This record gives sequence, C-alpha cells and structure tokens, in this order.
Amino acid sequence: MPETPPEDLMEWLLREEEIWGIGKTTRLTIDEEELREFLYKELGYEAHESQVAGFRDAAKIRYEIMPEVGITTARYLRPYGYQQTYRDVATGKFISYAETSRRIGEYWTG
Repeated sequence: MPETPPEDLMEWLLREEEIWGIGKTTRLTIDEEELREFLYKELGYEAHESQVAGFRDAAKIRYEIMPEVGITTARYLRPYGYQQTYRDVATGKFISYAETSRRIGEYWTG
C-alpha cells in the first residue's frame, strides 16, 4: 500500500475545490498532463514523480475511497486557521482523523 498522502495534500485539494470547484479539481487530477501543468504553476518548477504520485494518491482518497467508505470532509476557517473535519455519511457524526485513516487504510489494502 502506498503511504497515505500527507494531510497538507488533502488540504491543497480542498483549497483548489474552493477556488475552481469540485468538477475542475477532479478533472485536473485525472489528466496527468493537466496535473503536471497545474503543479508547475503552483510550485514554480517541474514536479518530481513522487510529488505527482502523492497528489494523485490524495485525489484517489478524496474522490474515490472516502465516498466508498462513507466519509465526507470539510474545511472551516477558524480564528486560528483552517480546521479539517471528517464525518460519517451514515450517521452525520464527526469522526476522528485516526478513524478516517483506519477506514482508508483498510480499503486500500483490501
């Protein structure tokens, strides 16, 4: 199993969703050439293979695995910065990052 991408990649995806919308952000992560162009604009240099793979893994988690395991996510602006939250779709209750990671890991490893 690839390592779960760092939380900052997931936050980056959410930020792009807020700016461009979920449709464009999803398309961006599917088309590798478009993704590389985006990363070049964001980073100011050609992304390394590991950076591209990490971003694609974050997208796979966000757009494929999380819906499959019944998790939704949101990011809220607080006085101290952004707060990332996760909810169980079935119950609507907040769940911990540890529970979110456990579900994703179980799904990824099959």
